[in-house]
Amino acid sequence: MKLPTYSILFILILTLSGCNLGNQTNASKSTASPSHFENQHLSVTYAGHSSTLLNDENGFYLSFEIIPIGSYPIDESHFSFALQRVIEDDIGNEYESVKTEVISTNDDGEPLPENKVYFKQYFQPELDKDSKDLSVMFYAKPLYHRQSVLFENLNHDSDNKMLNDLNIAKVQTDGKKLTLYIEDVHQIQGLETTMIHSGEEVYPVFTSTEIGKFNYSLIANYEFAMEIPDPFTLNIKRHRLEDQLWDFPITITLK
Repeated sequence: MKLPTYSILFILILTLSGCNLGNQTNASKSTASPSHFENQHLSVTYAGHSSTLLNDENGFYLSFEIIPIGSYPIDESHFSFALQRVIEDDIGNEYESVKTEVISTNDDGEPLPENKVYFKQYFQPELDKDSKDLSVMFYAKPLYHRQSVLFENLNHDSDNKMLNDLNIAKVQTDGKKLTLYIEDVHQIQGLETTMIHSGEEVYPVFTSTEIGKFNYSLIANYEFAMEIPDPFTLNIKRHRLEDQLWDFPITITLK
């Protein structure tokens, strides 16, 4: 999902850190709706809340179990996670974030199974005893997108070849001519495409493009000075990368 206006949230969240599982299993009983959500890269499950003492002040944390679905590991170079800096309960009390934490090992220092992690965000003051629920937005920010993406061993009839969330939906060839149907999670501000042949980067002698209505798809026609080999390799360079932000709204029922 794209909500670039929320990118400032991640400036306000402290640096993610790893430690052992600690008292994660002691989280208080509570429910959330929905309790589980996912996209093509992450599976996220609400894991509970618990009262805590931090910097000599009472507060609480909310915890989420996160499991990778795609090929990208859950670490600080691939993803960042956050809830809002300030959350509110059903009777109007506000709670402010003071810390976030990513837990990737158990009490013995061993990696958690299935490469899962726990994300915890701490809030103060302590929950009001009359609070019944919290409205929360869980944010995941992918950090792995690259400007240049190398597609190797493409065939003349290749389709749906996805790398780095850039998809070559369809390939068409005719001698020296190449047509690509491309989809991207970023708004396409033009793409530079070259063919890698015998270790050399070969630029097309002719290019024409047609960008889709919402700027997330492109039909590109290229002509090279040589026949298109089969298979062949393309290097596709995005002109611009945008901040991506996935959001998942939940309601946490405390009692």
